[in-house]
Amino acid sequence: MKKKLLIVALLLLSAFAADAQVSSPGGYDWRDSSVVPPARMEQHFEFMNNQYNFPAQPRSQWELGIKLGAPTVSGDVDASFPGFGFGLHARKALGYVLSVRGEYTYGNARGVGPTHIAVRPILNPAWESRYPGGNFYYNYKTSVHEFSLQGVVNLNNISFHRAEPKVLLHAIFGAGFLLYDTKIDAQNAAGAGYAFAPGMTKGVVRGLLDGTYETNATTSGSRLKPTTTFGLGASFKVSNKVNVSLENRFVMTRDDLMDGVKYYYATPAGSNAAVPIVSNRNDLYNFLSFGVNINLF
Repeated sequence: MKKKLLIVALLLLSAFAADAQVSSPGGYDWRDSSVVPPARMEQHFEFMNNQYNFPAQPRSQWELGIKLGAPTVSGDVDASFPGFGFGLHARKALGYVLSVRGEYTYGNARGVGPTHIAVRPILNPAWESRYPGGNFYYNYKTSVHEFSLQGVVNLNNISFHRAEPKVLLHAIFGAGFLLYDTKIDAQNAAGAGYAFAPGMTKGVVRGLLDGTYETNATTSGSRLKPTTTFGLGASFKVSNKVNVSLENRFVMTRDDLMDGVKYYYATPAGSNAAVPIVSNRNDLYNFLSFGVNINLF
């Protein structure tokens, strides 16, 4: 039992030590003396000659990354996949397991339908001004600038006295803020509403739209929102300096208007008037990405 407790304590101390000389975000080879700082070179040589039990910790390392993304909004309107986005990040290791990352992403996400709105869209002036009697399908395009500070936890790097594996799995958590701007395509090039009809598929609706997104969507005020984020990813080591990554990250806001829609409408029995009912959850922003990352000493 004491041995188990000692092993756990050593794992935690090594993973989260405040020592500035820690491992890289993207992986290293413990046999490579170029990653070892001069102050620890003696330990490195002793380890290589079987005179010391553990390899020297490598110097602290930064990672710079660029990524292409496919953002989507999970809300009251069906998302159209894929959207387009990109991102940049800088990451610094704090230990064998934990690193911190500052990230900026930009994304364009779209959606359409699927429900035909047959009644007056009360409390949604962006649509009510063009379709006061209903007969339309929701659509939107939202542009998102997102900034976050994240913790990145290596999930399969616990055996940290070995060279890091070719594939690293990691979890992401953090917080930040985003600024979004949502517009809708409510009219054609002639300035008239579209000839929507009940029963149209999303493909038919998309075929009617001219893609200008000329009308500002309904908003509840400021579009600058605090966020929390979490996700999972995998990085694949290409060389000692370069790795590629695949990540899927969710961004939560306390906002239900990223897709321009907050209400759905019910018509009570015996009444011809629609009653707006607020949706029961906020919108969720998702950023799926593929990135190329360079490790710097």
